[in-house]
Amino acid sequence: MQTRVRHIVHKRKGTVVQNEQLFDKSVITIGRSTDQDIFLSDLGVAYRHARLTISANGQVGVSSLSNAGIYVNGRFAQSGSLKGRGEILIGPYKILIEQGDAPVDIDIVIEQVAEDIVEVQSENMPALTLDQTWLSRRRGAWVGFFLVLILFLGLPLAGFFNADTGEVLRAIPVLPGDGAWESGEISAPHRHFADDCNVCHVRPFEKVRDTACVACHKSTTAHADPELFDMQELTGTRCATCHKEHSGTAFLTRQDQELCSDCHRQLRQKVDTRLANVEDFGERHVEFRPLLLTRLNPARDDKAAWQRIGLEEQNLKHETGMLFPHDVHLETNGVESPTGNRVLECNDCHQTDAGGNYMLPIRMEIHCQECHRLDFDQNTPDRQLPHADLKTLSSMLNEYYAYVALQGNYQDADIPAPDIVRMRRIPGKELTPKQTRTALAWAQEKAANVKEEVIEFRSCNTCHKVLRDPAAESGWNLPDVHTSQRWFTKGDFDHKAHRSSKCEDCHDARESKSSEEVLLPGIDVCRDCHTGGNSNDKLASNCIMCHQFHLPDNLLLGDREKVVHP
Repeated sequence: MQTRVRHIVHKRKGTVVQNEQLFDKSVITIGRSTDQDIFLSDLGVAYRHARLTISANGQVGVSSLSNAGIYVNGRFAQSGSLKGRGEILIGPYKILIEQGDAPVDIDIVIEQVAEDIVEVQSENMPALTLDQTWLSRRRGAWVGFFLVLILFLGLPLAGFFNADTGEVLRAIPVLPGDGAWESGEISAPHRHFADDCNVCHVRPFEKVRDTACVACHKSTTAHADPELFDMQELTGTRCATCHKEHSGTAFLTRQDQELCSDCHRQLRQKVDTRLANVEDFGERHVEFRPLLLTRLNPARDDKAAWQRIGLEEQNLKHETGMLFPHDVHLETNGVESPTGNRVLECNDCHQTDAGGNYMLPIRMEIHCQECHRLDFDQNTPDRQLPHADLKTLSSMLNEYYAYVALQGNYQDADIPAPDIVRMRRIPGKELTPKQTRTALAWAQEKAANVKEEVIEFRSCNTCHKVLRDPAAESGWNLPDVHTSQRWFTKGDFDHKAHRSSKCEDCHDARESKSSEEVLLPGIDVCRDCHTGGNSNDKLASNCIMCHQFHLPDNLLLGDREKVVHP
């Protein structure tokens, strides 16, 4: 059922303006509220004044939702019906309803009528003002004023300044104490001191000061350093601007998108910053910028090696220090392991923390060593070398081969051992000093050869970028591994909330041949499901869904007075 509504407005100098709307619905509401289908702005119209119900046969039912009533074809009524053509009067508006021309079923024309018609209409309406009743406006106003003054100011003040009086007022529900001043229910985080209003409201009739908040929240971090970003929006904004108390138990923090976009839509025009202007995730948001390591094995104080780079850049890579091909490990037919063929999945190695947000670090002993064993001697195949500790590895090899050399009866297929090492010992017979020197010299050479083989040719070099370094204590340099760092330092991602999705939906790991590839989805992948905070066609996602206001790397509110608004 299609209805056309035309508003006719008479401007000065005889100008007539028409506005047209089309509705494809059977029920149309009329009133002064902005959520009504037909909006009439005159004060003589109630917020929700009337409702039109259009039947399939073209009949229009009219019902008044206000005591002010309506005029249907010149007669005052609360309801009525029109067939073919009819007229309704609401306040100063004449609403003409008639059958429309195809494809419009009903045509509604709205026009403001002359003042004399409104006066005649008002005479037949119920009394709506004090002047039309026996009540006195002045007398009623004074009675109401003193009644409110005593009940909701005098009694609460007495209870505020006198603890005994306050307890009596709270014990008698019909008497309003200072609880009458509460504008709503206390939030869950503050429920433990909800009965003591003075914790937050230090002074009567004053807004809650930031100092009252920081008295408990000293360890809360600021949004930005006020010396670097000396903005009125930061230094002059109260905690209560964002944290709305007395609004129920659901949220203490504002959830609307404007909480952030009011500043960030024109941030670069206000302060000198490398941050981009953003306003809406669905339409105006920069591409994701993960934190990437741009140089292999940088010095610990080399902060420049870590850069936030947009995913739109070409040939992105992250220097993990590893040699790891995802495609080999995720082969559909599986991989050969010491225990047989194994088909690996992403969650065999990548598992979330207890909160379900971040990924736990990959541990060689847990995830890799079952296949990539660190055994070093065929005579003791179950003995494993330590991982990622070349100093301990050297000591272990020296001690092991010194022990087997002095024990004797050791068979070596690679480096022929001297007779004193291969011979079976006669119990109780000690080695001569010369034999001891010979055995230990072999042990030292054997340990050095095994160490070189394990590090550079057989085990470590399988996964690590091994570099010879004569200056290093061990003779080699294994770059630090950076695989478990947090990609997005300025945002949060909750894997638990996306557990219904497959890993391959966002991470193209099965085709990746190098651990340096950045296997992160771009913003377009997220926009398949998420859109801005004010949209209805997808999952509405406001700023604080992914971003924190109190950033973890900033100073604490309790450390700097300038951060705290008095």
